[in-house]
Amino acid sequence: MSPSPARAGVVALRVIRQLKRDRRTIGLIVFAPIVLMTLFGYALSGDMSGVALGLVDGGGHAGLRAHLESIKDFDILHLGSQSDAEMLVAEGQLDGAVLLLPGEVQVLLDASSLQISGAIAAAVQAGLAAEKAGQEATSPRLRAESSIVTRYIFGYDLEMMDTVGPAILGLVVFFFTFINAAIAFIRERSQGTLEKFMVSPLSRLEMISGYVLGFSLFTLLQSATTLFVVTYGFKVPLQGSALTALGVVLLLGAGALVLGSFFSNFARSEFQVVQFIPLIITPQIVLCGIWWPLQSVPEFIRPFSYMLPLTYAAHALRAVMLKGAGVADILYPDLLALGVFFLIFFAAATLMLRREVA
Repeated sequence: MSPSPARAGVVALRVIRQLKRDRRTIGLIVFAPIVLMTLFGYALSGDMSGVALGLVDGGGHAGLRAHLESIKDFDILHLGSQSDAEMLVAEGQLDGAVLLLPGEVQVLLDASSLQISGAIAAAVQAGLAAEKAGQEATSPRLRAESSIVTRYIFGYDLEMMDTVGPAILGLVVFFFTFINAAIAFIRERSQGTLEKFMVSPLSRLEMISGYVLGFSLFTLLQSATTLFVVTYGFKVPLQGSALTALGVVLLLGAGALVLGSFFSNFARSEFQVVQFIPLIITPQIVLCGIWWPLQSVPEFIRPFSYMLPLTYAAHALRAVMLKGAGVADILYPDLLALGVFFLIFFAAATLMLRREVA
C-alpha cells in the first residue's frame, strides 16, 4: 500500500484535537519559550556588577585608584593592610583585592570564578595604562614604571571545567532526581498505589517520608557516582572532604525529591512532567551561577537567584571542592538555605497529597 497524504492528515488532525483539549500543553508551548528567551536575554546581556573588591592604598598610583573607584560595577572596600585583604579574600567576603604599592601593584584573586577574576585583572591593567598615559602627558621625564604582580589566593591553575565542575555535579543530581521522583509519583497515582496507601493506617507524613527515604538510597548512589566521575574522570580538584561534598549533594537531592513529588500533583502524565523542565530546571541553570557568576545577572532579577537551591549548592560545592571548606564554613547560608528549601516543599508535598487523593 502506497503512502497516502490523506491518511497522514487524519493522524495530524487527531494530534491537533488532542492538543487542543490539553490547555496546559498549549500554554507551555506558547508561553514557556517567551519566558525562557526573556530570561536568557536579560541574563546574557547583563554587565558584571556587585563585584566586591578590596583596595589597600600603600602610596602612589592615584590614577589607578581613581580608575577603580570610578567603576560602578565594583563595590570598593578600603582596607588597612595586605593581611586584611588576604584574609577577606580567603574567607570569600571579597572577590579580589588590589594593593597599591610604590613601584608595584599587587592583585589578589580568587580564581574559583574565572569571569570575576578576569574582570578585576582587566580593570587593573586598564587603570594602570591610563595612569601611565597621564604621566607621559604631564611629566614624561618623571614617569615611573610599575609592574603588576598577580597572586591567586585560590585556584592559580584552575581551568574552566574546574570552576564549573562542582556546580554541574549538583545540577546533574538535581535534574535526574526531580524527574525520577515526579514520574514515580505519577505512576503511583495511575496504578492506584496511592489510593491503597490512603486507606491504610499510614499518615500522609509517613507516606511522603517513606518515599523520600526510599528514593534517597538511589540518590546516594547517583551522587557518589557523579562525584567520582567529576573528580577522577575530569580531574576536578577535591580540596575538602568527599563526605562533605557528598552531604551537600544529598541535601540538594532531598530537596529535588520533595520538589518532584510536589509538582507531580500538577501533572497527569509522564509527558506533562517533562514539560516542567523548561520552567523548573532551566531557570536555575541560568540564574544560579553555574556558567556565569551571579554578579553578571541583572540586579532586578538577581533576587530570584537567591530563591533557588542550585545557587546555594553550587556555592557550597565550589567552596568544598576548590577551597577545602568544611561544614562550618558552608553552614550559613548554603546548608541552611538548602534545609529550609527541603522543609518548605516537604510540607507542601504533604499538603498537596491530602488535596489530590480523596
